[in-house]
Amino acid sequence: MKKYRFRLEPVLRVRRVQEELAKAELLAANREVARAEDLLQTRFDRYRQMPEPRGTMDAGAFLASRDRAELVAAGVVAAGALRQAARERAVAQQQLWSFAARRVTGLERLDARGRAEHAVEAGREEDREADEIVVTRYRRRGPGGAS
Repeated sequence: MKKYRFRLEPVLRVRRVQEELAKAELLAANREVARAEDLLQTRFDRYRQMPEPRGTMDAGAFLASRDRAELVAAGVVAAGALRQAARERAVAQQQLWSFAARRVTGLERLDARGRAEHAVEAGREEDREADEIVVTRYRRRGPGGAS
């Protein structure tokens, strides 16, 4: 009997490569989320550490202080939006990787089923060969059994 060969092996190899690429892109997306989280934390810490205006001050100093606070607050908001976008990309990459992994798993199940069927058929063929050997020997020796 011929050696088992999975007909879809080239497709399985391509799907595995696609899965690995999707996994690498997911890892990159997760790193982006971590960087966005760090950036947001840094900007939020900077906002919390800003000194609050105390006492009386002239209008120019007050406006300058308020403008700085607004700029730092806008940085926090922008970092939050960046983090949200990074999280959404990571979720999308997770779904792509999951889809690619399911495609590989499906092909691997087909391969396993084919191997099992091939093993059963090989066993049957061995049994047929053994039966044929026994029948041939029986015919040569005759019904009495002595040769």
